[in-house]
Amino acid sequence: MITFREIDKSNYMDCICLHVADEQKGFVADNARSLVEARFEEGLYTRAIYADGVMVGFLLFDYDPEIPGWSLSRMMIGAQYQGRGYGTAAVKAFLQYIRDTMAIRELYLCVELENTVATALYHKLGFRDMGTVEYDFDGVHYVETQMKIEL
Repeated sequence: MITFREIDKSNYMDCICLHVADEQKGFVADNARSLVEARFEEGLYTRAIYADGVMVGFLLFDYDPEIPGWSLSRMMIGAQYQGRGYGTAAVKAFLQYIRDTMAIRELYLCVELENTVATALYHKLGFRDMGTVEYDFDGVHYVETQMKIEL
């Protein structure tokens, strides 16, 4: 069973120690960086993803005024836990969570064009392509597919 917990003193090191597989490293920011950004930038919310009491992943979401709308900005499952269905289960549970607890009715996200595994997962769950977005961040140029689901 997938559950979400806030990240605090009791679990932040577990979160920092989770890493994606080597071939996925360019697709999502490191968890330590995400935690620091969430601490010092307003409106970024983090959750640890647990499967049967074990932290298996991490997500970060926020309200993006440029969309405007709520966005799942980062989501990862640790390399050692991939291939077990946790990614699919976590996204489904997160969609239910934001609909039920925050009354959010649509969610956006962006996926690197080369990240075909994530793109297929999101399509399978009902996200649809909205177009391509390009931006520069920290000296890197990104080209991503923006996706949206209505809840």
